[in-house]
Amino acid sequence: DTIRISLTPQPGEPRTREVEVAQEILQSMGLRAFTPSVVACPGCGRTTSTVFQELARDIQSHLREQMPLWRERYPGVENMTVAVMGCVVNGPGESRHANVGISLPGTGEVPVAPVYVDGEKTVTLKGDTIAADFSRIVDDYVV
Repeated sequence: DTIRISLTPQPGEPRTREVEVAQEILQSMGLRAFTPSVVACPGCGRTTSTVFQELARDIQSHLREQMPLWRERYPGVENMTVAVMGCVVNGPGESRHANVGISLPGTGEVPVAPVYVDGEKTVTLKGDTIAADFSRIVDDYVV
């Protein structure tokens, strides 16, 4: 069987985006896993910052970049779930249900980000290096 996705590419965007979207559809339907799933906050009134959106995008890109190597070395890594949430209301719960999750501060919340690994709070990240630190935690989980 064949699935065909036709997209108008963004300027400078590679045509491989069509393949990625097809893979995302198959994965979301539970038919086949290609890369770890990123569960991300949809945003609301508590999430006026774009930090969680940027981190979700960056983690998704990082996972895709690592998959050729990880797929060979770590069978089953494509079934992993990473949560990137934008506030303390739903963030901790979603993060606990993921293999690795982070609950970023929302509007008016203390600027700290608890990280959960396999349902347990393992560390609280602070400062300007939250994104890089979380990426390392994801890498360490896989490796």
